[in-house]
Amino acid sequence: MNRKPCHMVRSPEDWCVLVSPVRTEIVETLRLLGPCGAAEIANSLGRPADSLYKHIELLQKAGFVAEAGFRKGERNVEQLFDVVAEDFLIDFSDATGVAESKAIVTTVNSFSKAMVRAVRDSARARQLELQPEHRNLSINYELSWLTPEAFQELRGLVRRVKQLMDEGKKRREGRLYLSLVVATPVTRKRGAGERRRQPKAPTSKPPAKPSRKFSKTKPQKTQDSNEKN
Repeated sequence: MNRKPCHMVRSPEDWCVLVSPVRTEIVETLRLLGPCGAAEIANSLGRPADSLYKHIELLQKAGFVAEAGFRKGERNVEQLFDVVAEDFLIDFSDATGVAESKAIVTTVNSFSKAMVRAVRDSARARQLELQPEHRNLSINYELSWLTPEAFQELRGLVRRVKQLMDEGKKRREGRLYLSLVVATPVTRKRGAGERRRQPKAPTSKPPAKPSRKFSKTKPQKTQDSNEKN
């Protein structure tokens, strides 16, 4: 099948289908390797083949993946799949950009959770090498001012990371790694958490009730009260 250079995604719901980490991995594998069966995709991703069929079906329904024929396998005929385009871009026809912004936030949130799971699972399995000469984990967090020119240079470095990861997918040598690189403008919420304390207006106290004094001594009887009628 012939791939389009670019496929415009016009539905936020369809975009949410794509940005699931496992489905993104499937799409990237197909993009690089060409028409593949589920077994070959699973081998490339280090995942069980049976777990991929439902994700491939969702990608087909959303219009990202299509059937690409059949080929004879070792035991039976294997169905092939391929991506419909080389790249996917958002175009929700929203003049305000709100829908696109939500889609980007959803994307980063989904990929960040995938990274957390990968680091956590490797740590639990004691697969993280922390000795400097054998270290297999790289983390970098920076906050800095960048000119537009400097940011474009940073984007070039990010694209270079993608090239390295794509080359590894083709060779499938060494160990499986997950990489996530995000560069975003920082917007401070000025005044957040700094509520001005307004002086409280003096509350008017209710008038004090007259105190009642109780005498323990019995009242003396007057002379009139002792007179009998």
